[in-house]
Amino acid sequence: MSSIYCLQINDPNGPVFYEGKYHVFYQHIINGCEWDFGIVWGHAASSDLVHWEHMPPALLPTPGGADADGCFSGCCIVDEDGTPIILYTGVRLRSNPECGPLPPAECDLNLPFVETQLAAVPEGDPTLAMWSKREEPVLPMPPPDMPLVGWRDPFIFEIKGKQGNGREWGMLMGSGLKGQGGAIMIYRSESLYGGWRFDGMLCEADNTETGAMWECPLLLELTQTQANPKASAQATGGIQSIHDSHTQLPTPTGKPASFREARNQGGQTDKAVESEPGNFQEMFGQIEPQPIASTSGKAAGGVSLLSRQISDLSVVSQDSGSGSAQQPAAQQQRQQPRQHTHFLCISPDAPTNPVLYWLGAFDHQNTKFILEGAKGPLKLDLGDILYAPNLMIDGKGRHILWGWLQERRKVGSYDYAGCLSVPRLLHLRGDRLIQEPVPEVSNLRRGQCWKTRHLSIQEEEMTPLEGLRGSSLDIEVVLDRGDASAAGLLFQGWDAAGEGSAAIVYDWERSVLEAIYEAPPQDMGATQDPNAEEGDGLRRVGGPVEADSGDVHMRILLDHSCVEVYLGTGEVLSTRIYRGHPPEDADAGISFVSYGGTANVKKCSAWAVKSIWKRDFQPHEQASVFETIYEPVTAVMPMGSPVAA
Repeated sequence: MSSIYCLQINDPNGPVFYEGKYHVFYQHIINGCEWDFGIVWGHAASSDLVHWEHMPPALLPTPGGADADGCFSGCCIVDEDGTPIILYTGVRLRSNPECGPLPPAECDLNLPFVETQLAAVPEGDPTLAMWSKREEPVLPMPPPDMPLVGWRDPFIFEIKGKQGNGREWGMLMGSGLKGQGGAIMIYRSESLYGGWRFDGMLCEADNTETGAMWECPLLLELTQTQANPKASAQATGGIQSIHDSHTQLPTPTGKPASFREARNQGGQTDKAVESEPGNFQEMFGQIEPQPIASTSGKAAGGVSLLSRQISDLSVVSQDSGSGSAQQPAAQQQRQQPRQHTHFLCISPDAPTNPVLYWLGAFDHQNTKFILEGAKGPLKLDLGDILYAPNLMIDGKGRHILWGWLQERRKVGSYDYAGCLSVPRLLHLRGDRLIQEPVPEVSNLRRGQCWKTRHLSIQEEEMTPLEGLRGSSLDIEVVLDRGDASAAGLLFQGWDAAGEGSAAIVYDWERSVLEAIYEAPPQDMGATQDPNAEEGDGLRRVGGPVEADSGDVHMRILLDHSCVEVYLGTGEVLSTRIYRGHPPEDADAGISFVSYGGTANVKKCSAWAVKSIWKRDFQPHEQASVFETIYEPVTAVMPMGSPVAA
């Protein structure tokens, strides 16, 4: 979901289905491209999940109020009487003299800001265009005398009463315990508007390996679906639904599959940027794909993206959808009983860390998620840009998730930042989490279908998808390994303003899905091959997937720099590929590549994709509509150091 008029967006908030329409709210900075205090709730609405309209901001800071310095993340739920209600965390800076007294010492977390849980309801408009804040906080302050590191991001769900007779509301709150690790607090109430009582911890870590603060907690009971990935692909507009009209792919051109040859003459020259290692290095370092060692420097024709050494790499395999790092998927399925129906998800510490989830059991009587015996923690996304997801159940009973897809460009080099992911369906296949685009995404396809079948991809040669054009594409491909070690698609870098070329590669030898880059990112935690010659270091983003020696079903959704890769086995990799601006009348700049042998493309189809917006945005029109709404925010917006909301 492109940011269009938005200058900066991040966390999706409170997705809800109401009166026949989908509503997605999101964290939104309206006068800058970097996170800052004074954040508002942006709003977009759709009747079909793929054609959207911008709505006025739902929540803006109230000068002198508990949210004077920002409307942080939260949720939206429809009450039993059919009224939607937003619950969110309001913040006021300790340094703001207009925001009243600080909490009493026993409830003061001593953060740079004070957190309060607030509520808002719509002003009688079924379009949910305008909202009114309730005067009284839902929860004015955290419980006393607890060593909490934070208290934010409420999430509402229904739970059975402790006596098993009737239901009540549960509220999760993201938190952490000083010196111990992340935690999720739980409250209970018969009313969404008040009467909330603290009911202890839903669960808590006993160390900081998964973060000190668990933000944006989610809890959902998932449903089982069919076990046939091909049938699943067909149901979601996948490989099995390829149209007959097509443009036939030409024979291979024999171009060398190297980054140096793939990029333009004036290619990327940026060097790696030094950065601190992430908080998760000790825990997740063992399952990250390792740089491919170079034993002989350059190969003929340039530095090859992958080499024969790929089969010599040793990576501890973790099934990203089931099991732990030490055990094969089949063994995990035998050992784990079928009580893993609840999906628990957290965003730990900061957006530079991966979102984690567990599959396990929720104890309704004691309001506990049983971490012991649960499967996890596992990465929700194998890429490097997804954070702070949120989810909903729609009118069809489907479980739909959105995530914030971050930038990886150098701060100050852009005039907008951030977008939301494609809406994803979540369900279980056996004892595994499956993520796939909602079927409606296929309705964005336009024009003639580009198609090819039964194509051999020679080792380390680029086979262009000639005739395919556009910067927003929906590509479906079925790869047969043949005798190759790895295969995928190479995305050509256009000019020095981009990051260079990058490839999306499935590695059968290691059961790894990766995005492999010519150049390190300009801003975020680069990793460079220490054995590569200067300028030839390769950055990798990805991880282990469900081992499958058969065909690989891959769907790639490309929207300019934003890439989401969905596998038929249920994993997703989201990342950015900054290729620069293509020459006039250029094709899409995408080629098939194969390494360690010859792979086969059984099927491939691709479509150009149209905009999700019902009409083109006109900045001057939008300014006139929202001028009076934005003015008070600009007047009171304080300056401060960014934090993860």
